[in-house]
Amino acid sequence: MNIKKVFLFILIAFGISWTSALILHLCDIPYGQGWSMLVVAVFYMMAPAASAVIVQKAIYKQPLKEFGLNFKQTRWKAFLWIPLIQFFFCILYVAIVFVFGNALKIEGFGFYSFDQVLFEERMTEILAATGAPNVPQIPISPLALFGLTIVSSIVIGGLVNGVFTFGEELGWRGFMFNETKHLGFFKSNLLIGTIWGLWHAPIILQGHNYSDHPTAGVFMMIPLSISLSFIMSWMRLKTNSVLAPALFHGMVNASGGGLVILCYEYNDLIGSIAGLAGIMCCLLIVAAILIFDYKTIRNYSREVAISGLGDAHPNQE
Repeated sequence: MNIKKVFLFILIAFGISWTSALILHLCDIPYGQGWSMLVVAVFYMMAPAASAVIVQKAIYKQPLKEFGLNFKQTRWKAFLWIPLIQFFFCILYVAIVFVFGNALKIEGFGFYSFDQVLFEERMTEILAATGAPNVPQIPISPLALFGLTIVSSIVIGGLVNGVFTFGEELGWRGFMFNETKHLGFFKSNLLIGTIWGLWHAPIILQGHNYSDHPTAGVFMMIPLSISLSFIMSWMRLKTNSVLAPALFHGMVNASGGGLVILCYEYNDLIGSIAGLAGIMCCLLIVAAILIFDYKTIRNYSREVAISGLGDAHPNQE
């Protein structure tokens, strides 16, 4: 691993992102509103991609196709796994809250409900918080909202959010995945996930994902990022393209808000998509990958080992 190259990438990516977050803080712009969302989308989320391009092309004069941008070698059929994984991610989240919240009543998970009265009360609170003078009658059932959340997260979330999450993924599952591959699949993703989680720190402190527990949220984001990194890197291998994790990343981001609308009395560190419940979803998916498709990771590990031998003995025939 070229430590200097990786350090330059981290320095530039963190520098751009954290500076943009500092500007939001100094300008006293509330997170999640107008200008803050524009700054986060354009500068914060795009910083890893900008850093990857600067380091790879401008400094080291190397091609970007190594980051999963070689479309001729992309396995397009494997992209069908992405909406399937997203579907199971949503179902698993609800199942986990039902088991640990509804059934076992473990504090923090809250409880999941499709009750129409509770749903209308929740939607009335949300609409009232927007400043709407007259709260309209809710024209949708909670079950329909759940289904719509899954479908829209796959279709709209992947295509729209994917444009912005590509800015992250070109850095994490593109540059960092390529530069740390000799650590092996598991150690590589532990490192990438840890750095990726810490990278979120400034916006988490401003209310991202864990508005009720911003300080503790900084630390919760690390295991969440690690668990997601294993799934996204598997998608990167399965498709041979960085576009795959970008699409899935966009889908997950799009589903969070809709799913938790039907979750009541939860702690955002435990019962939310970004909390313990979300981490458990990811770990179950990782377990399924290891059981049913370990050969993809095994073959990748063999290729990395062979490549490492070649690097160590460049003159060997």
